[in-house]
Amino acid sequence: MKRIHLPTQDFKHWLVGQWRAIKRLEKDDLDLQRAGQWPYLIKGCALLCLLIGVIFVSNWLLLATVREDLQSYQNEQQQLFERYQTRAFQAANLTAYQQQMRVMEATFADLLSKLPIEREIPRLIEDIQDQADRQRLEVQALNLRSEQNRDFYTELPFEIRVRGDFHRLASFMAGISSLDRIITLHDFTMTPEKRGQPTQVNLLLQARTYRYDESIQPPSSRRQGR
Repeated sequence: MKRIHLPTQDFKHWLVGQWRAIKRLEKDDLDLQRAGQWPYLIKGCALLCLLIGVIFVSNWLLLATVREDLQSYQNEQQQLFERYQTRAFQAANLTAYQQQMRVMEATFADLLSKLPIEREIPRLIEDIQDQADRQRLEVQALNLRSEQNRDFYTELPFEIRVRGDFHRLASFMAGISSLDRIITLHDFTMTPEKRGQPTQVNLLLQARTYRYDESIQPPSSRRQGR
């Protein structure tokens, strides 16, 4: 079998010749108008660079829109998958959610039932007066302040001034907190009586009650009405 001998010597001579031709080049010889006179090695490198540039520009111009569309589809797919996961979780726990909603609505309805409506405010004041009478306290003032409108209720601040024994005052405050209607106690000031009665104390109490506005539906009723 005959061996094939590659013309390595000729190729080496060609490379040496090209290298010498490149060394003889001057800056003016690299002008594009003289590209036909360039050595073949430089022509090959220039052609390779041109080919790479054409491929890059083609990829940037032709495939940019395709890549943007692909990225948009991938983002949409991710959003749909996350939405599916959320709804699948909600569907799997729907019974538990419904049970929680029923408990919350029952609790909310119970709280609403403890908010006095407008016609019950005078009765609430009478209940506070009764608590003071039971503890044998002297009611010096019971003044309603300006109403504060909230989402579906109205906040009614009022001021109570009473005088009596310290322990009876404490029982009076506990009695107010235990009334059927919601009353919250806030700032209070206690000062001893200075007119020869050291056991008597003056109490200034800031309290609030909350009136349910029947003309406004609570959030749960709004959802049911939709």
